[in-house]
Amino acid sequence: MSVTGEAPGRFEAPRVDRAFRVVSAVVRARFWELGVLVLLFVAYNVVRALPSTTAEIAVEHAQRVLTWEGPLFSHLELPLNRWLAMTSVPAVAACYFYAGLHYLATPAVLLVARRRGGWPYWRGYWTLVLASALALVGYAVFPTAPPRLVPSLGIVDVMRSYADFGWWGSAASAPRGIGDATNQYAAMPSMHFGWALWCAIQMWGFGSRPWRALATVYPSALVVIVLATGNHFVVDVLVGGACVVAAQVTVEIAHRGRPGSSPLRSPGRVTGEPV
Repeated sequence: MSVTGEAPGRFEAPRVDRAFRVVSAVVRARFWELGVLVLLFVAYNVVRALPSTTAEIAVEHAQRVLTWEGPLFSHLELPLNRWLAMTSVPAVAACYFYAGLHYLATPAVLLVARRRGGWPYWRGYWTLVLASALALVGYAVFPTAPPRLVPSLGIVDVMRSYADFGWWGSAASAPRGIGDATNQYAAMPSMHFGWALWCAIQMWGFGSRPWRALATVYPSALVVIVLATGNHFVVDVLVGGACVVAAQVTVEIAHRGRPGSSPLRSPGRVTGEPV
């Protein structure tokens, strides 16, 4: 008997039941959250296999992007690329930055946001999903070769030139030998920049000075790197950023339109359902 005279376990059962419900909700949430991301990955591979994704069409689209840029390409991108190609230490650093950081930064920021929970997390989650889906539409309807794969432009393929210093081969950030697993004609939009901008928005919302410093440096450095390595045009970068902005605005509008929704949820709350 307990000191209160009640049988042992009388009060423990409801607590165990509540804890089980919370754990079950979190597990269910993580399964469907991951499920949506897996669907995006599958869609990416379907887009990569579309018959419209050919080198000829992709190069033609790249030439069209070049006309939109006008003199910006020859005055900014071409000199930047040639400078980087001739400076080995910055070039290798840029290659590592381009080839690997987005694989680490995006899920890391998503996990930090997940731990904090609440509406800022769900806004970020659905913004990431919607922005990536918009990019997939772009890859499907407007496959575009990166500058490094358009021979007439005079762009040096920096990733290929410095492949001996890393794991990447001729397919930009893909590990050597599995370049066929990536879509080489998915330059428009640049989701390397789009995901970096998404990370910056999330990190800025974390509030502390170190996070906000990273939020400023990360996308800024990535803009320079994607242009200097010959992986994207300026227009690709702008459209990648536009995908993220459009996605976040859409998510905000949809959230505010929900009956009883409120953006003023506790930032520390983590539940199994969107708030």
